[in-house]
Amino acid sequence: CAASRQAACAAGCIPVPWLCDGERQCPDGTDEQCECCAVPSTVCGTKKVQCPGTHHCIPHWELCDQHRDCEDGWDEEGCPQQPCLPGQWQCRNRVCIMAEWKCNGIDDCGDSSDEDVCATCPPGMVRCDEGKCILESLMCNEENDCLDGTDEPSTCGELGAGGRRQRSRAVGQPCNCLPACSCQVCSARVDIRSGDLYWLAFLHLSCPRTHMSCRDGTECVAQEYLCDGEKDCADGSDEDGCAQLCNTPGQPAPCQSHEYPCGLGACLNASLVCDGQQDCADGSDEGGNCSVPCKRSCAHLCYPSPQGPRCWCGPGYRLAENGLSCMDIDECMERGEGACSQTCLNAPGSYSCGCLPGYLLEPDGHVCKLTGPEPVLLVAVQSEVLSYGLRSGREEVLLATDKDRVVFSLDYDLVERKVFWMDLATESIRWQDLSSGKKGTLVKGVRSDCIAVDWLGRNLYWTDGAAGQVLATRLGTAWQGIPEYTVVIDRDLDQPHSLVLQPLAGLLYWSEVGSHPRLMESTMDGSRRHVLLAQGLGWPTALALDLPTQRIFWLDEKLGSVSSARLDGTSVKVLKLGWVRSPFAAAVCEGQLYWSERKTWSVQQVDKATGKNRTTLLKQHGQPHGLQVPTWGAQTLLGTNACAKSNGGCAQLCLPNP
Repeated sequence: CAASRQAACAAGCIPVPWLCDGERQCPDGTDEQCECCAVPSTVCGTKKVQCPGTHHCIPHWELCDQHRDCEDGWDEEGCPQQPCLPGQWQCRNRVCIMAEWKCNGIDDCGDSSDEDVCATCPPGMVRCDEGKCILESLMCNEENDCLDGTDEPSTCGELGAGGRRQRSRAVGQPCNCLPACSCQVCSARVDIRSGDLYWLAFLHLSCPRTHMSCRDGTECVAQEYLCDGEKDCADGSDEDGCAQLCNTPGQPAPCQSHEYPCGLGACLNASLVCDGQQDCADGSDEGGNCSVPCKRSCAHLCYPSPQGPRCWCGPGYRLAENGLSCMDIDECMERGEGACSQTCLNAPGSYSCGCLPGYLLEPDGHVCKLTGPEPVLLVAVQSEVLSYGLRSGREEVLLATDKDRVVFSLDYDLVERKVFWMDLATESIRWQDLSSGKKGTLVKGVRSDCIAVDWLGRNLYWTDGAAGQVLATRLGTAWQGIPEYTVVIDRDLDQPHSLVLQPLAGLLYWSEVGSHPRLMESTMDGSRRHVLLAQGLGWPTALALDLPTQRIFWLDEKLGSVSSARLDGTSVKVLKLGWVRSPFAAAVCEGQLYWSERKTWSVQQVDKATGKNRTTLLKQHGQPHGLQVPTWGAQTLLGTNACAKSNGGCAQLCLPNP
């Protein structure tokens, strides 16, 4: 095994980032068997490791950083140099990132070494342990502004001189461990001489404010998952006592109108109340005034109860405030995206789901699936573009470039079946025809974080974060030695990053990750620009459109979240998920959200509405970057844009302005 990059297990070699990532890669599971509590919390805490035989503690990112931090150099043993590809820069932790990401204000390395090499923090700011500079006023403000949370130490509650909360860290201070110890973060090194695998275990961190601890102390779950009807904790403690919740506005009632609340919080069907048998565990469904006859003017039905006769409504209805009449429940409104995957139609006492052209409703009556060929996921991994079947799981290499090249951002032309990608090493946008295998260069002399194809108007757009621009060129352009492209937007852009298009509507959307992050929308010619969202954002590094539901999704690297909003910027939904660490690109297909994670070398998926059912689809021996799901059914949808026919009458470049 390559000592600096790989670890050994029974099945062979696996990359070090795959160790303790929650997915079993070794058949015997040894890649997930971290020996917990190996480092006493009273010695080094949860974010540091102890140099053997000493009381000296170092942060885990100082392992293999080409600097002897332990006196005997233990932290640098078995860490040979691994060169990066052209156009990349190597971090202290051996991770390779794109060279232009250095000093961009974002911790792309994960150990902040790409930002540590920059200027010192200006006056009035302090540096996090992971390297980023933040305002002093953000210390102890009950929000994690440092990626490693060092701006919110456990001593924040202690008052210093003048009554202000002060920041201090005591090496001997115990960490806030959960009742049962489970290994959350592990890393490993391989001794070149013996081949042995050394595990470095860290204690389970306390749950962040956005999560709660399961009763058995083995995991944290998001607060959004409490009392949602699904057991997300292995012991089911996230659903305990949910029926005892108060019936407050904005929350579901403890029991539905056709159910009876037992004394211990359970709900019982009203037909079982006062039937002579105790169905509630505490017997509260029998006795009392059960013998009093029903004489109330109930709109639906009346049932006896120990508290006297009560009205109840059938499924799909809710009892009105007068306790007699029944009101229809609008499931489409109350359940939101959870009711139907695409369109929802409310009906008295019920609702029905529908699908857009190109989709079929599944037998469950809720989920819409694409018709036609199997949808595939295109993923750029180092110098290759892979195809992954979303039904079959079949994986194949679609194209491969030179080994010293990196396929960065990519997109697909539905009309001519061409893959376009950004080649940072040659500063060019290249393409390959998947039918004939023919290759070519579209334009040279450009650098971009993201490209997007307007398959209808026959243009290609890209962002230039350093220059603060959005640019475009004609898809049919052949490289003649002179760049042929135009600047679409070049004013008041703060590091534009991800970019997505809606060709049928003639609109483009992009994210900005500068000092004032925001999501933007404009027509494809750059006019009619407006802010879609400018609050609650950290680093929105990956955008994806879900046109069937008319929503835009984004993954936020700083906040560790998956979010979405309607295309008018309303109905914002945020799910903070611990496994969102370093997202690069994202795509939505049917009910799933897919994204590439650079730091774990993986492509993952979650349910787009709930953020649950996370699955790792791909793990390759290289960092994944660009990612797309070609929407084959889009061509069958009715619609066009102004440039679709005869290039809009333009001699060269036509940019739609609907």
